Amino acid sequence: MTKPDARKQLSSVWQLALEDLMAMSESEIDAELKELGLDPAIVAQKGKKAVDDGFAQSRALRRARLREKMTSAHARTTTPRDSTVTVDLARQRLAQMQAANDARLTLAARNRDPKNMTDEEVLDLFWQIEELKR
Repeated sequence: MTKPDARKQLSSVWQLALEDLMAMSESEIDAELKELGLDPAIVAQKGKKAVDDGFAQSRALRRARLREKMTSAHARTTTPRDSTVTVDLARQRLAQMQAANDARLTLAARNRDPKNMTDEEVLDLFWQIEELKR
């Protein structure tokens, strides 16, 4: 039979210590702490702070991971903008979509004449529709 490795041995020691601690009453724990020269109230405060800090770190890590996932998802959904698409080409394609009564256009976009839209509005609408195609 092979000897358990050090990690398993340490895990067993921690598990046994935890089981012993959980089996003790609060007064027994206080007595043990006093024997070690520790104030039970201070140890309790430090323990509570350690648990609170652990939860705070866990929440911060979770938020960071979610933020990273959101950023990653947003980066994937963005359609690369082709620099060869000019404002005139975008206006022409929007006019064609309006003429075809394309369902990708909102009611507001269907009722606006691309000729009366600013260059920025035309390009924004064009790229929004391109993203919907994906």
